[in-house]
Amino acid sequence: MSLNKQLWLIILSIVLFSFSFSFIFTTNISKHYLEQQLQIRNNESSESIAHSIAGLRKDPLTISAILSAQFEKFHFDSITLVDTSGKTLFEKRADSDNPLVPVWFKRLLPLNINPGTFETDDGSKAFGILSVANTKEYAYEELWNDTIHAFLWDLVLAILIMLLANLILRLTLKPLKDMVKVADNIGEKNTTRIAEPRTKEFKSLAQAINRLSRKIDSMFNDQSKLLEELRFEANYDPISGLMNRKYFSSRVASYVSNEESFTSGVLVVSSITNLAQINEKLGKSNTDAIIKRIGGALINLGKENPALLIGRLSGGDFTVFSTEPVDQNSLSLTIKKSLQNATLSLQNDFPNFSLSTISCVVNKSEQLEGLKNLISVIKSKTNPNDIDIMEIIDQDKMIKYEDSDEIEWRKMLNLAILSKSLKLASFPVVRPSGEILHQECPIRLQLIKDGAWHAAADFIPWAIHLNLVSKIDKLAIEFAMDQLSAGKKDIALNVSKGAISNPEYVVYLSSILAKNKELASHLWLEIPENSVFEHLTDFRKFCNLIKPLGCKIGVEHVGAEITRLGELHDLNLDYIKIDVSVIRNIDENPGNQAFLKGICLIAHSINVLAIAEGVQSEKEIQILPELGIDAMTGPGIEASIHA
Repeated sequence: MSLNKQLWLIILSIVLFSFSFSFIFTTNISKHYLEQQLQIRNNESSESIAHSIAGLRKDPLTISAILSAQFEKFHFDSITLVDTSGKTLFEKRADSDNPLVPVWFKRLLPLNINPGTFETDDGSKAFGILSVANTKEYAYEELWNDTIHAFLWDLVLAILIMLLANLILRLTLKPLKDMVKVADNIGEKNTTRIAEPRTKEFKSLAQAINRLSRKIDSMFNDQSKLLEELRFEANYDPISGLMNRKYFSSRVASYVSNEESFTSGVLVVSSITNLAQINEKLGKSNTDAIIKRIGGALINLGKENPALLIGRLSGGDFTVFSTEPVDQNSLSLTIKKSLQNATLSLQNDFPNFSLSTISCVVNKSEQLEGLKNLISVIKSKTNPNDIDIMEIIDQDKMIKYEDSDEIEWRKMLNLAILSKSLKLASFPVVRPSGEILHQECPIRLQLIKDGAWHAAADFIPWAIHLNLVSKIDKLAIEFAMDQLSAGKKDIALNVSKGAISNPEYVVYLSSILAKNKELASHLWLEIPENSVFEHLTDFRKFCNLIKPLGCKIGVEHVGAEITRLGELHDLNLDYIKIDVSVIRNIDENPGNQAFLKGICLIAHSINVLAIAEGVQSEKEIQILPELGIDAMTGPGIEASIHA
């Protein structure tokens, strides 16, 4: 039995005892008072009537007439006159009953009253004993009414006491309920804290639970740090601290091949062409110190611009990739200047110091084949002041509108929104068993009537700039709910960058989900990792408001911010999608295998599904479940389904 029920039994027992005692005591006081009053009336009545007949003739007719008149006038219960020898001279009793008072009440609470007696005489000697009993019916009626009133007042008081007890009990036990909730959350791997209550016993229990919660938080943080160490060992150059060639290429390829977020970028490669001679003269340790200095300068550059991916390809080859469109000449000069500043002392010792830089614009492409060619060209560069510009041709070039002015873009986007020229693409997310978990449904927009359907990356930047992105997000939700109501199974919808910080969108989304609760459980909402941690406070509010409405919430493109994954363990997320840069060629990368296994362990420890993005090969499909992956998506999955 719960503590709450036990306390209520105690309270009810006390209230019932108090109610019964108060009721019985009050009723008996009333009964005793009425008995006293009625006894006094009996005595007074007998004395008064005895005096009234004392001077009269004592013939039977006279006595009978007077006493009968008194009986009828005052509604006595009985009048009896007995002479000195014990002979009854007159006796009359009432046989009426008060229908307002139940018989059982009279039997339960009988009024014990003796008739009033008084000795009467005929002037010279005693004549007899007069006994008078007033009717009890009025007394019973008064006692009945007093009892009902006492019962009602005691009942009201008991109810008020229980209401007050309920309030006090709720306030007293609230910390306990909070602690139970925290304990349940810990059981579900979602740690929270509880304010320490004033009650001494509860306070010590709350402190113990908070210690446990902090311990679990510390465990998540330790696991995240360990994962970051594994990620660094597998994907970063230990000397410069920059991405190694394989990881850099994988990250760039994942950006370039993502049609939902990538439009164009800039690749810059700088090379110290005579690093071998420098190493020969200064020795390995001094050369490594120079490499480390260069790496530090580039890392600082990356901190100033989060859109830059920076890596060390090999030896003296360093590369920077901007995931967003920028002026390639400006970026190239900035990088070259940063490297020159980091190697000033080296340039003084080596007058022939050679630093070559080359850059190119990168458009949408499935593979960055031009990277190898760029490196080859760099090797032939000799003039460090030259900046050659090359372009990698987009293999699947589409009609673009980058040259259109703002007015044209506003016109196209508004027309597309008004005409609802939007559709949802569909890419399966499949469990290892072959079961489809859900369909990824990125949005496609038709900017010109009967024209091509464009991925989000083509129009979202302009939509954000023109403050139209919330309208597109709302339209996407409408289409998703329409498809679900038409019978389509689970749909995963991308939430655009910044949408979680848009109160208008969040309110609209919550209202749609509240109206369609039966469909909400089939809607999966996924937010990019960078958006989550850029707007972490807003993301928490978003989860707290939207999650109770029944839909599933996840984080996509997980990998770069793995050390912060522990910050999300209390949000009750449903899934994470691990970035393609971690997944690509996972079968050939033992370091990333250990890293991925760690991510899956953390995800499973907080009851979150781990889903692999961008799966391409059959070998990847085979090994991923062994590492803990719960579901997969990507070109390789689509190919296996349609095979």
